[in-house]
Amino acid sequence: MRIKLLLAAIIAIGMGLSACSKKNDLAPAGTFAFKLDTISYHSNSTEGYITDTIEAGKKTLVIDGVTNNFGYHMELMITFPDSVRVGSYEVGTEMSLMDIQQKAVGYVSKAIKINITSINSKHAEGNFSGVLSNGDIEKPLTDGTFKVEIY
Repeated sequence: MRIKLLLAAIIAIGMGLSACSKKNDLAPAGTFAFKLDTISYHSNSTEGYITDTIEAGKKTLVIDGVTNNFGYHMELMITFPDSVRVGSYEVGTEMSLMDIQQKAVGYVSKAIKINITSINSKHAEGNFSGVLSNGDIEKPLTDGTFKVEIY
């Protein structure tokens, strides 16, 4: 489990560093934010991409981000049941929030509802809410939003 978290942290840091390659590109390319219980999280380095799944014909939208202090890695995923399109989804959805430095426990989705309001081959946006759990404690996730360019 620790190796998996370390690998996710290394990938997230690498993506964050590659996103800052241009000096005049200081504004984040996308937004990804939510509130978990009473704490707000906002990604300073956000990427979105659509990938194939092992199951033939299914696509997954991945929204990946890192907080500005590289403290947390955030990831939201939806595997579309048939085609990539606007809609509300509760099945095939996943969310995780992991402490990159492993000083705190991570949270994964117990139940996440994602509402995609706009999506095409270059852009996706929407909102989400639900419940995250660390195995012992469940916390409400509210005010989730994303707006990303798809690479």
